[in-house]
Amino acid sequence: MFRRQTAVLLGAIALFAAACSSPPDIAPPPLSGSLIVAGKDQAGQPAVWRVAEGATTPLLTGNTAPQLPAVALSPDGRTLAYVNRASRIVLHDVSAGTEIVAEASVTSPLCVTWAPDSAHVAITAEQGVYTADRKGAVAGLVTRPSGSYRETGPGSSGQYRDVVSGMTCALWGDPDTVLLSRYNGDLPSVIPDSSGALAPNTTVVGRVSTGAVQDLPEKEDLLNTCQGHVLLHRAPDPVVVGPTLLADASDLSHTTEVPLGRSDDVWFFQPGTCALVVVSHPGDEDSYDRTVKLLDPVTGQERSSRTLPIALGGDSGIGEPAGRTMFVPSPAPGALATAYADRNTHQLIVADLATGGTRRLDGPWSEATEVLGWTPGAR
Repeated sequence: MFRRQTAVLLGAIALFAAACSSPPDIAPPPLSGSLIVAGKDQAGQPAVWRVAEGATTPLLTGNTAPQLPAVALSPDGRTLAYVNRASRIVLHDVSAGTEIVAEASVTSPLCVTWAPDSAHVAITAEQGVYTADRKGAVAGLVTRPSGSYRETGPGSSGQYRDVVSGMTCALWGDPDTVLLSRYNGDLPSVIPDSSGALAPNTTVVGRVSTGAVQDLPEKEDLLNTCQGHVLLHRAPDPVVVGPTLLADASDLSHTTEVPLGRSDDVWFFQPGTCALVVVSHPGDEDSYDRTVKLLDPVTGQERSSRTLPIALGGDSGIGEPAGRTMFVPSPAPGALATAYADRNTHQLIVADLATGGTRRLDGPWSEATEVLGWTPGAR
């Protein structure tokens, strides 16, 4: 009798453990429209593909391949802007397959980003930030300052050392405004330049229409934008984690702090409503439950909250998104589906936060490095 009771008890414990570790049985989300994905092909070479349900089409390969990660899809889905192997700026018409190759060339491109109205593209490179219009006309906007200083202090050589200010990727606050962070890390607190002295860590605002450049008093990294709403992260020092902020692109001097908890991760702005989508984990390693919150893009206050199982982590086969993941939401207004390239596994993932369903999309790539866009139709 004792053995039988023990066996029943152990069986119940095993079933309970299996129930805790088994991923939720949720239908994977369909792929409506098509994704534009950058990555590396099976030979390890850069490429860009269009991925639709059941079909993958190469867009940029071989001689037309970009220097990764310097490639971006315009918000209207019509044009891929990239820096080619010859360091030239290229505008590729996705539908026609034709290209405009700009006269200008850049070295060591960091990134390419489009203005929200698809009228201009910003290229961040070793020399600084350039902008190009749809006809391929290129103009310089922000230069990367450099200078030299003399090493001093105990044990120093006393020699002069050349330094170059670091830059983050230039992102668009609105159709006329780019923002980026300029920093020097552990270099001297002041680097001389032609205007006198340059503070080491600052946020730079550039206006495309006038060419004017302004340094903001606070160092803030632009994370995302939606119809003039701007999500920022204040980072006064590389070691100090500052607050996440909301602002209007027309006036970045007035910000609102987003009330985020320790387990809260900001994923994206919801298309149509611009609500800020935040996902949090309860902290139980065996639980697939997540809380999905929608925050007001002006006040940062919670509009709605829902807890549901989502097939992420554990034995689901889909890893938790890593920090700084670039989420690309479905273009459908009010949707909560998003696509992203997993930074750890380099897999292409689609997740629907409304149903909790997730899926991995396989294709001809050895690595999926970034989702460039999600278009409503198979263009």
